[in-house]
This record gives sequence, C-alpha cells and structure tokens, in this order.
Amino acid sequence: MRIPRSLVVLSCTALAAVLLAAFPARYVSAQEATPTASLDNRSITVGGTGTITITPDMATVTFGVDVSGSSLVQTQTDAAAKMTGVINAIKSAGISEDNIQTIQYSVNVVNEYDDKGLPKGVSGYQVSNQVAVTTDDIEGLGKLIDDVVAAGANSVWGVSFLTSDSTNAQSQARALAITDAQAKAKELAKAADVTLGEVISIAETSTTPGPVLKESATSDSLGGSTPIQSGSLQIQITVVVTYAIS
Repeated sequence: MRIPRSLVVLSCTALAAVLLAAFPARYVSAQEATPTASLDNRSITVGGTGTITITPDMATVTFGVDVSGSSLVQTQTDAAAKMTGVINAIKSAGISEDNIQTIQYSVNVVNEYDDKGLPKGVSGYQVSNQVAVTTDDIEGLGKLIDDVVAAGANSVWGVSFLTSDSTNAQSQARALAITDAQAKAKELAKAADVTLGEVISIAETSTTPGPVLKESATSDSLGGSTPIQSGSLQIQITVVVTYAIS
C-alpha cells in the first residue's frame, strides 16, 4: 500500500518532537552553539616607545699585536715582547689590571702553495694577541691610543662608548613609553567611539642602552694625535599595554 507523502513528513516531525522532549540537553541550535563576544573581554592593545639621550662616561677599545715569522718559537717570543710593551703602556695611562682583559690569542700556520694551488709546505707562522681595555677617561682616549700604538700595538678596533649606570635613564624612558602608549590608546578609543578603561596588562619588550660604535682603525691610519668623538647614547624602552574598553 502506498503511504501518502504528507503522512511521512508528519511522522518525522512527530519523532523529532518526541526525541527533543526526551533528550533536551543533547539538542542545541546552531545559534546557541556560536560563542559571542562579551563587553567584559573587549580591549585595545598598543605599543609605546620612550627614548632618553645621555652622555657616555666610559669607553672600551681593543688593542692587538700581530706578528709573523718563519720560526714559531721566535714569532711567539716577538709577539709576547710587543704585547708586554702594550700592556705596560696601558697601565702607565692609569688603567688598572681589572680593566685589561685578553680576549683573543691565536697561532696560525702560513702555508705556501705552488702555481697549481697545491701545498708546498709551511712558509711561516702568525701570532695574534688582543686585549680589551675599559677606561673612564674619555678625554684621554686619543692619547691612550697614540701611546699604545707607539708601544707596539699594530691594530686598534672596537672603540665603543657606554654609561656606567643607566638605571635613571631607563626609568625615564620607561615612563615616556607608558605615556606614549596611553596617548595612542586614547586616540584609538576616541576614533572607535568607545570608553577607555583600566590597564589589563603591561609588557616591556625591549631595553636597549646601546653604545655608540665607532669605526675600527689601524696604526697605519692613526697619524699624529688621534681625535676621538664620544657622541651620545640613546636609552630606548618599548612597552606593550592592553586597556579594557566599554
């Protein structure tokens, strides 16, 4: 017997009604399952930067001795004698041993090659010795370089300037960064026609008391009295602040 289509539809609808009544917790509409944003979770996140410029009160510089020779023992001996003269000149400038540090010492074999690029044997040796020096006498840095070069250093590089204490400058930069972030948040809130609320979170993403690096120099380019310009340092701090909005 053929069942009318209307009766099939009515039967399916009746079955669905029975199941929904028996198990109401298992049937949720698509609209109810979709999460909705709450006003309590709305926020604005902004970044702020603060920069303070200060005058450096310390400097670092690296002095090196590079010696080549045909005999390894003699080359090491010559390099040691030159570095001893360099260190004595540094100490004579009033710099303590605590501020003189050996940062590199190496011995390299110099190989000789024929016209085909094949090794023929050892032609000599090269010894390199470098010391890093820290001084608080920035005005006397030029004279220090001249004296140390005259004492035997044949490379001077890594001249940099820094501050002995950046705590106060960092605090000022941090306050400026927060002020900058707050100003940005107020502008965004006004543009979006919302009310800016309390701070939800603050994160400091960078602290850079960066020294101003100068180009390296060698004894060949240091003619006469060496002019030194210390310039200035920039202490920069960046923050990320999240504000509640309503």
